[in-house]
Amino acid sequence: MKHVLIYFDADKRPSPFDILFAYDVGFDIVVPFSEVGKDEITSLVQDAMFPRGPKGAKYTTFFFGGSDLDLVEKLAKKAKKATFPPFNMSIVVDPKGSHTTPSAIVAKVMEALSEQGEELAGKKAAVLGGCGKVGRVASRILASEGVEVLSFDVMEDVVETAGAIAEATGGSVRGVAASTPEEIVAEASDCEVVISAGPAGVEILPEAALSELTACKVAADVNAVPPTGLGGVDPSDDKEEKNGMVVIGALAVGNLRNKLEGKLLSTAMESKGAFLNYEDAFEFAKELVGV
Repeated sequence: MKHVLIYFDADKRPSPFDILFAYDVGFDIVVPFSEVGKDEITSLVQDAMFPRGPKGAKYTTFFFGGSDLDLVEKLAKKAKKATFPPFNMSIVVDPKGSHTTPSAIVAKVMEALSEQGEELAGKKAAVLGGCGKVGRVASRILASEGVEVLSFDVMEDVVETAGAIAEATGGSVRGVAASTPEEIVAEASDCEVVISAGPAGVEILPEAALSELTACKVAADVNAVPPTGLGGVDPSDDKEEKNGMVVIGALAVGNLRNKLEGKLLSTAMESKGAFLNYEDAFEFAKELVGV
């Protein structure tokens, strides 16, 4: 029986990246749906459950993507509620890479710290671009790992966003509205980890400002589009030492991120009824870097 990936995307057009990735992982057929809403997801999921019968259901996987993190996660949870035994269909959630990318960047930070004889737990971290998809999920992961998180953004609602993450994870997450490098440096002076998760092509911290964060042991950036989010951090840097800290660039993060998406999709293909999200991606990421 053929392996089919049904791709539910909340955006106008499903991502070609994810479609091609699914084929390369080994799915025989990818069926994309666009602009999927909460009111229709239950009927769409159940419409896909029955044609192949219980034995065939395990050959059908649902993938959820889109730009709106909250909406996509709600769609996936609703889809999970719509399934029931013996129709064991697996679900993968990765809205525009916002589950795999932060999993990869935190795991790379852990790898760098481990090579210095350090642990992530108990550290203080600055997440730049904290209101974005990647920044929010990175903050979730860090808080769950026992990290004190400062979430920075130009958006005033960063305080509310950080508070919601703290409540959901039971961890320490504080939002800081900052519009200049000077404001970030002043607040993050004692942070041992800096993660830049801002938009492509926007330098959040110039190299001179980053070098002022003398407590920082590891700095990592997800932005490969020039200028990078952290000045002086090249996309190809992979645990290079610069300005007294270890730096990780976007290509090093992206290489691991791609492995994670492949792992999530292949695991779903081989599983019966798995629900795979950022928590699973992070566990896979830690395995892959050996921490």
